[in-house]
Amino acid sequence: MNQIIATAQQILDFKVGAISVGSVIQGLILLIIFNRLISMIMGPIIDKILGRFKLETTVQGFVKGFIKVILNFVALCVVADSIGIPIASVLAVVGMLGLAISLSVQGALSNVANGFLILVTKPFKVGDYVGIAGIEGFVKDVSMLCTKVLTIDNKLIIVPNSEAMGGKITNFSSEDLRRVDIETKAGYANKFEDVYKAVLEAVKDTPTALQDPAPFVRVSGYTDYAVVYTIRVWTKSANYWDCYFDLMQKVGEFKDKNGIVGGVPSMKVLGEDK
Repeated sequence: MNQIIATAQQILDFKVGAISVGSVIQGLILLIIFNRLISMIMGPIIDKILGRFKLETTVQGFVKGFIKVILNFVALCVVADSIGIPIASVLAVVGMLGLAISLSVQGALSNVANGFLILVTKPFKVGDYVGIAGIEGFVKDVSMLCTKVLTIDNKLIIVPNSEAMGGKITNFSSEDLRRVDIETKAGYANKFEDVYKAVLEAVKDTPTALQDPAPFVRVSGYTDYAVVYTIRVWTKSANYWDCYFDLMQKVGEFKDKNGIVGGVPSMKVLGEDK
């Protein structure tokens, strides 16, 4: 038994330079403990702390990511010191690795920088309906590297932050109200007042259409066989598409109900008598 203990002690005391097998095992144990602690901190504990500050979801994601990086770096330094590696050496290696990585992943660093710009300027937040990088959808998540957008047909598109901030951004959710613009046509036989009356009745019968600001109906053009009417109605931003499709249907229904005749293309053919 004593022989086994002595052999084990010799193995633990075996060194390569200043690093022994025992210190490596000690470091591995510390690494496992730190990993468990960081998982616990980054779970309910950090969520509870950040919840007290009532931060936006986007900001919380950035803060959690930053805290996780710091905790992992501290854990690395403690483990390295327990093994016998000087912290100064660790910092020097990390510095050199940082320089090498920064040169090889400039695109990723650009995404991180633009991620901080999103955090500071707040052009959009999680839950907003936006148009970025040529796509439209709801912002599902904003991280340090990318922005996740969920389209209305349920496709998840991951947009690098450099692309999200590199072009025009349209935020459809930033304002409380949006305007719905549609067009309808009616034949020349209809009186303007009758068409206005039918359209305004359709607007009034659309649940999501607002009466204040007042709806707008005017003649906006003429074709060979019909008069073009432009309809502009305000609605809550969240109800935009419901209002759009409901209004399209209601306008058709109330035109029929009020006897509004649609324009029909016609052609007059003239011939010579022989």
